[in-house]
Order: sequence, then structure tokens, then C-alpha cells
Amino acid sequence: MKIEDRSGDTLPEVTVTVDAEEIIDLLQGLADVVEGKREHLHFAQTGGAQLVVRLRHEVDPDPLRHQMDWWLGPLVLFGALFCILGLITFIRWAAGLLA
Repeated sequence: MKIEDRSGDTLPEVTVTVDAEEIIDLLQGLADVVEGKREHLHFAQTGGAQLVVRLRHEVDPDPLRHQMDWWLGPLVLFGALFCILGLITFIRWAAGLLA
């Protein structure tokens, strides 16, 4: 069993306090995940804590690959490079008109 926080860091221990009705809902939800009726279980309190349960084989082994930073960073770099080269070309063209 692997317990993680929102950032994906492993937590050594977590205490979950539930009442009888919540245990029933949790067990029914877990049964649905095991039977394949749902992809994962999202057990949440309004404005409070959340518990997400999913099967180990359905967990992405490389979650960083899906983060926006991995493709947005190179895209911004390419856009900045394109703007700088365009600006240099525009200055050369404007200087050619003035000369």
C-alpha cells in the first residue's frame, strides 16, 4: 500500500476516522473499484478531507510525464526564441527602410 499527499510525496502513516455509514459507503465504493465498475473511489467531505483509492495496476508509474511543466516550459522557450528572432528581423527591415 502506498499513501501519498497531493504532491505525490509518500506519507508514512495516516489516520482516517469514519462513522458506521461512512464505512459502509467506503466498502461499497472499494468493491466497485475492485469489480471494475469505477476507475477510482473519491471519498470526500464537504470543505474537508478527501480520500482517493485506485488499484495499483491502474496507477501511472510516471505521473510527472502528465504535468503541464514538461511541455509548457519548452513551448515558452520556443515562443521567446521566436519573438527575439522576429524582433531582430523586424529591426533589420526597419533599418533598411530608413537607410
